[in-house]
Amino acid sequence: MCTGISLKSIEGSHYLGRTQEYNIDFDYVGVQIPKKFEITESIEKWRTLYSVLGMGIKESEEKAAQSVVDGVNEWGLGGITQYFAEFNRYSTIEEIKNAGKLPLIAEQFVFWVLANCKDTKEVEEKISTVAIADLSMNGKAPGLPQHFMFTDAAGRTIVVEPSIKLDFAVYENPIGVMTNSPKFDWHMTNLENYTGLSDANTKDVLFHDHKVLSAGKGSGMHGIPGDYTATSRFVRAAYLLKFSDPVVEKESINKAFHLLSTSDIVKGVIKLDAPKGQDRQYTQYTSVYDLSKKQLYVKMYDNFTIQTIHFDEVAGNGDRIKSYELVKTPQYEELN
Repeated sequence: MCTGISLKSIEGSHYLGRTQEYNIDFDYVGVQIPKKFEITESIEKWRTLYSVLGMGIKESEEKAAQSVVDGVNEWGLGGITQYFAEFNRYSTIEEIKNAGKLPLIAEQFVFWVLANCKDTKEVEEKISTVAIADLSMNGKAPGLPQHFMFTDAAGRTIVVEPSIKLDFAVYENPIGVMTNSPKFDWHMTNLENYTGLSDANTKDVLFHDHKVLSAGKGSGMHGIPGDYTATSRFVRAAYLLKFSDPVVEKESINKAFHLLSTSDIVKGVIKLDAPKGQDRQYTQYTSVYDLSKKQLYVKMYDNFTIQTIHFDEVAGNGDRIKSYELVKTPQYEELN
């Protein structure tokens, strides 16, 4: 599932945030992967050009995976990945190599982009050299269906979808929202069904001499979808982002978390036909990136305290992945 947004402050700084929903529990950690670092946990070895800070997955007590689920690089380019069932068109490793491209698994695509591109223009140029293989992290087919959103330090946002064999469809994203299937252009068209939504309350109506009262405060938003489907979350996030007040930099992180909280999924609300322990889809974490300061903010499911990690120039030029343990237990401030 997952919901992503990009927004900017009154001063013009840009931010990228997302909710991470899944039904398998991972041991998430903050990671910073240095520039000029050889990536060996991939179909083929490759080397990073730029350092990347983001949310990673811990493989063992000593080691985090050589990738990020979402992140920001040293140039202020941020990226997120989200589920994209039914519309992904992946290829075999042989097909990708025959096309003269580097094969990647979907879970590593955001990391590859952030490790190799300065901005969204470079994203469009360089993704022509790669394609997504029909493999998952365990090396078996099928590959995890994913699509991707990127925002750069200048605020340009694009959606990249592997909906074309051995290629990608790239969309300008002027509203700064992405959820899941169907394709991004379908979601944009679907917004036409909700143009009657308003941040102003509806007026009373007269039927001859009989007054019918408006439903009152919030009535202008009557009809905004409130369920957890991708189509509804897209509409909800788009209009809440549109109607919310512009804020200054020091209030932007707070605003982003408030907007994303409208997509929070509590354990048990969405049950899957899956083995016990993998049958609950829920919001495992919410992350927000300050693309100007290259800083990560994250809120875990069990810990509402927002934790933050600054981009570390020393780690960015180091020779190993720097890992940050996240506090995942509830934290309360006692007042008496």
